[in-house]
Amino acid sequence: MIHFCGRIAAAAIAISIFFNGQLFAQDVPLDAAVKVGKLPNGFTYYIRKNAVPEKRAVLYLANNVGSILETDAQQGLAHFLEHMAFNGTKHFPKNELVSYLQKAGVRFGADLNASTSFDETIYQLPVSTEDKTLFRNALQIMRDWAQDITLDGEEIDKERGVILEEKRQRLGSAQRIQDKTMPLWVNQSRYANRLPIGTEEVLKNFSHEEIRKFYEDWYRPDLQALIVVGDVNVAATEKAIISLFSNMKLPPHPKKREEYTIPLSGKNQFLMVNDPEVATMRMEVMVKHPAMEMKTVVDLREALKRTLFGMMMANRFNEIVQKPDAPFLNASSSIGQMMGDLDAFSGRVILKPGGAEKGIKAFWMELERVKQYGFTASELKRAGINYMSTIENAYKERDKTPSEGFVREYVQHFLHGVGSPGVVYEYELYKKIIAELGTDEMNQLAKKYITDTNRDIIIVADDKQKDSLPVMQWLQSVGPVTAYEDKKVTRTTLLDQAPKAGTITSEKVLKEVGATELVLSNGVKVVLKPTEFKKDEIVFNAFSPGGLSLVSDADFYSARMASSLVSASGVSDMTLQELRNLLTGKTVSVGAFIDETTEGISGAASREDLETALQLVYLYFTKPRKDPVAFSNMVEQLRISYSNADQSPGTIFRDTLSAVLGDHHFRKMKMPPEKLDMLDADKALQIYKDRFADASDFTFTFVGSFDVAAIKPLLEKYLGSLPAIQRKETAKDLQLNYPQGRIVRKVIKGKEQQAVVMLAFGGAFEYEKATSDQMRALASILTIRLIERLREQEGGVYNARASVNIRKLPAGEYTFLVNFICDPRNVEPLILSVNSEIMKLKMEGAAEEDLTKYKAGEKSGLDRVMKENSFWLSYLSGKFINGEEPEMPEVRNRMKLITPQSLQQTAVKYFNNANYIRVILVPETN
Repeated sequence: MIHFCGRIAAAAIAISIFFNGQLFAQDVPLDAAVKVGKLPNGFTYYIRKNAVPEKRAVLYLANNVGSILETDAQQGLAHFLEHMAFNGTKHFPKNELVSYLQKAGVRFGADLNASTSFDETIYQLPVSTEDKTLFRNALQIMRDWAQDITLDGEEIDKERGVILEEKRQRLGSAQRIQDKTMPLWVNQSRYANRLPIGTEEVLKNFSHEEIRKFYEDWYRPDLQALIVVGDVNVAATEKAIISLFSNMKLPPHPKKREEYTIPLSGKNQFLMVNDPEVATMRMEVMVKHPAMEMKTVVDLREALKRTLFGMMMANRFNEIVQKPDAPFLNASSSIGQMMGDLDAFSGRVILKPGGAEKGIKAFWMELERVKQYGFTASELKRAGINYMSTIENAYKERDKTPSEGFVREYVQHFLHGVGSPGVVYEYELYKKIIAELGTDEMNQLAKKYITDTNRDIIIVADDKQKDSLPVMQWLQSVGPVTAYEDKKVTRTTLLDQAPKAGTITSEKVLKEVGATELVLSNGVKVVLKPTEFKKDEIVFNAFSPGGLSLVSDADFYSARMASSLVSASGVSDMTLQELRNLLTGKTVSVGAFIDETTEGISGAASREDLETALQLVYLYFTKPRKDPVAFSNMVEQLRISYSNADQSPGTIFRDTLSAVLGDHHFRKMKMPPEKLDMLDADKALQIYKDRFADASDFTFTFVGSFDVAAIKPLLEKYLGSLPAIQRKETAKDLQLNYPQGRIVRKVIKGKEQQAVVMLAFGGAFEYEKATSDQMRALASILTIRLIERLREQEGGVYNARASVNIRKLPAGEYTFLVNFICDPRNVEPLILSVNSEIMKLKMEGAAEEDLTKYKAGEKSGLDRVMKENSFWLSYLSGKFINGEEPEMPEVRNRMKLITPQSLQQTAVKYFNNANYIRVILVPETN
């Protein structure tokens, strides 16, 4: 403790010197807790000991290499090379690398992954450090990726199909719009034709030598860094890195790593883009500026001002959209990094149908308002308090920071020189900056970044809006502009008076899960599980049985909007915006829900703000609010979502799938547009009040950093005072069951050569936990098999996934789902392959190797999530909802029951071809 206080004092002294102007522009120091080194060959490494999560480490290999370095003949090969790193290295030939790691509990995609952008390529690998051999091999894998990927010709050719399918997944409206707008955003620079996914021509036809040349040219030690953060011995890890990476060689004549730029022309650009699938018209604005570095105190101060700017503008736009007859649906603006050597002010406004002029002018007026008059002192104060609340939370949790957070910082430090002084330094720095930051300095930001040069404006609309809009005339006609008036916060407390507290009538210990169960005098049940996973985090939820199942068919659609209406309306006599202002600086969130079979409350808070959270819970029960403007805006948003839905292949496919899986019951389907006019805010609020009129059958679960004895008085005061009329309810079985028989639907829509496939097997079953375990294992193992067959062997998909949904109440039901995207010409062969793998499971059960991978992944995953409050909240709540006794979750004994034979029996019984659904989307040109 004394040592740490010394660090804080040292940081405070250093920052004080900065603010006295002596060292103001010097680089901020790198956190002393990280060991940084550079080998003679230029290879850089970062090592930090961090025990969250314990007995694990996260390894990243950062390469200052991306698609921007590709020649015309290499477009897409930086990303292709990233794929090849998983298809064979010196010490792990072909697919042995992925297989080895899966058997060690590392999940492909979720844990083991990589990414390629314009300027960098990052490989990530989280592993256990308890297994010393595994950790050594993880370092060896990083060394292999750095310079020993085998790039076997046969493997390259097999991967072409996978990459082309990944490219296919991106097809659609968003990609078509990006293809038109990207050249404008980047001023026709090299970035315009170096999208990481590459071109189909190159991907199909590049020679093996071309990708090998790219690897030899650019994967080299002076452009690479290894970051290791976790529960490691720093000295031993450094020794291993020096041993493994020192023999890496630079090419005889290394190419210069060019830093490509986006030239600023000093001109303004305008573009109108039409696409048939655009749901709502929007305007996007970008004003480009030379990039700011993030190395000095001056830089961090400027970055903080940008963040505060975004927070205050978001608050203003939120106010506007909550007004009656709001001029636009949504708007946002920010100042930050763009790409290449540029930063930018960016803004976006989502317009109402027929309201382009009104919306664009209103959006532009807000930008002009902040340019001319800036922000008020009260706005800046609120933003500063909210920002410091976030920083203070990180400061409190400094010893609980996950390794992943540190790794990402050090990647940015290596690639871009971004300062990483540590949270102690940053906390002291930002506290001083915010204390002295005034509106005069803050208000220069808008004038600096929202300028009339290097400005791009893009209008995105559907095909109906073919005519060019006089946007520039509209912008020039905006005015006059008046100063913003900030509404004063008249309330200082949530409650007018304290509620009459209840009492605790019974208490018992749930020893198995380390929890305490209380029953309050009004019947409310409370389960408390204190943890030490976080120093200052409490999460909670509550439920009671019933939900929408107890609402009449006639009121169903209004009921479905009830909790959203209340959440958007504030509480008591406060609007949502007034409530947000009152909660400035508090770490608290609370929301209500009504779903198919339950109603309830969920939330989170710091220890200091738990009482505020409980006050909000009390108000959501006793004083919910109906805001007619919020309701009107919600209905309008729904109405707009229907306006162009018939042009969106994805929307039509999802709606069809929901209808088929729901057996065309209206409660499972999208609301018909003709029902919009029948939605009733009064009815919605009435239903909400009814669902929350009786707390006696609610079960609350709290998990986190609290003391059971200390929290009891708060529970008695705020939960013990909730209304109770002692009605006993259960969810009604409305027979909303999986449809019987074999059903095939084909949706024919769209122009892109892209097919979407969803296969389903389902039906009723007698729920048992053991059967549920078998089903989940079966879905996971089928996913492993589909990735191996459809992706690795056949190159027909980028990804394929099997999952299972299991329901216990109101009646047991299961649904296995298999989904993938592919070339329309390959739909039938790939479905045959899926059915072939299912048949193998029915005939033979799971292969031992796949079973080993599944069990290792389950154990590794459970070991990690059991140290998270959110897991325990979900786990315990799920047990109580299903009426089951909570028990300590474990894997070993459960996994013993999962065998090839048990999975074979499960597959035979539940992959039932009699209840089979197939829904596919294919293009009109198929």
